[in-house]
Amino acid sequence: MIGQTAAETIYSEVIKSLPISQRLKLATIILNDIPLRAVADYSEEWTEEDMREASLYSLRRAALSFGEETENA
Repeated sequence: MIGQTAAETIYSEVIKSLPISQRLKLATIILNDIPLRAVADYSEEWTEEDMREASLYSLRRAALSFGEETENA
């Protein structure tokens, strides 16, 4: 493989041969070790789109709980 990264080499030479249960355990360990702030575009602030989607969902949920029809927005 041309340009194989260290992660790809480790995966193909070590991890791929592990039983599935061990690979899942390793994946869990790796994912739990990544801090939330390291995720791209992570923000605790809501965008206008986030607020619009949350409001729309809340209104639809309220309408359903009161037995009213909702329009598709």
